[in-house]
Amino acid sequence: MKEILKRYLKVYLGIHLVFLLLAMLVYRRAQVVYPFVRLELGAILISLFVTLSIGMFRFEKGNGILNTIAGYLLLIPGIFILRETFGNYLFRFSWLIYLFMVGVGIIYGVSVFVVSRKYKKEVQDLNQLLEETSPKE
Repeated sequence: MKEILKRYLKVYLGIHLVFLLLAMLVYRRAQVVYPFVRLELGAILISLFVTLSIGMFRFEKGNGILNTIAGYLLLIPGIFILRETFGNYLFRFSWLIYLFMVGVGIIYGVSVFVVSRKYKKEVQDLNQLLEETSPKE
């Protein structure tokens, strides 16, 4: 539980700093001041979804590719919350966010697939080596 709370606090700090930078950007560009409560609730909710997503990525049980897909599905509500928090002042072209997310998802999925293949081959090699060195009865 401590590890999860530490991860949440780290993610919250990062998200909060990003929100402050984005709020300053919108203020300088469009002269729009966001209420503190709106930014804070958005940061809390997005941090929660990102922490859950990281937990799914690190989950060792089950299929790695399915865990990756579930992790990315947990990020989707965060994108909607981010868009609702900052509105059209920041995201005029929302399809760029989705396109970036799909690209990162594909790259991450391929890398997880390659690593899982290497891991399975290494396990097979180690099991074969273990069978060869064990005394035959």
